[in-house]
Amino acid sequence: MENNGKGLFYGVIGVATLIVAIIGATFAYFNASQKDAETIKGEANNTLQSDLNLEVSKVNWKLDGQTVASDKLVPADFQKDATSLTEAEVNAALGKKCIDGGFTGCHVWKIIASSSQYLEAANINLNLKVTGDALASESKYSFVVFTGSETGSEGVENLTASSVEDTDTFNSIVGSGVQIYSGPLDNSSNKKTYYVMIYYENENDDQTSQVQGTKGQYTGTVTLNAAGTGQVTADFTQD
Repeated sequence: MENNGKGLFYGVIGVATLIVAIIGATFAYFNASQKDAETIKGEANNTLQSDLNLEVSKVNWKLDGQTVASDKLVPADFQKDATSLTEAEVNAALGKKCIDGGFTGCHVWKIIASSSQYLEAANINLNLKVTGDALASESKYSFVVFTGSETGSEGVENLTASSVEDTDTFNSIVGSGVQIYSGPLDNSSNKKTYYVMIYYENENDDQTSQVQGTKGQYTGTVTLNAAGTGQVTADFTQD
């Protein structure tokens, strides 16, 4: 009887250890990356049915016959003074579908974060930096995080900013890390959508060396964290 009791006891311990191992393994770190216009996704799940979802995709405009010479960023005149873009200036750029004088004046990335289970505390972080040679440290790349609404099923016809959340500059020396959201998250009323506009500030001066030096390259990382549940990241780049 004692041996049977010990066997049952160790069997229970074995099952308990297995459960802990499974739960521990599900608090994983997932990473997804993709260049240019493709949607990139990362997912993390655990045995409590929490499901983190993060999508980052480049906004593809429906140009209606308009043409652009290249998708590389060129210095643009969207910003009218020394301060960051205002909501009105963001909407003016969006109204032009990021086209400035026949060239690409800005890129816009869309971020969607959700969880199939209600989470009391989650946060979304954005980090941007320029890649390229040493001249990238001189760059005047800027970004604007905003909320908004869009229309169009095959290519975005219209995108309107309703609230500007964050603005800043970034280069290869000083990356720009910013928390764009902190609070509850789910898959309905607390599902979060943000847009990030990236542009190259026109200084009304010779910027040839800067543009050639950076080659229009930047990288971004969006991270979705949920306390006690996990973390998921999505990397994006334009080169």
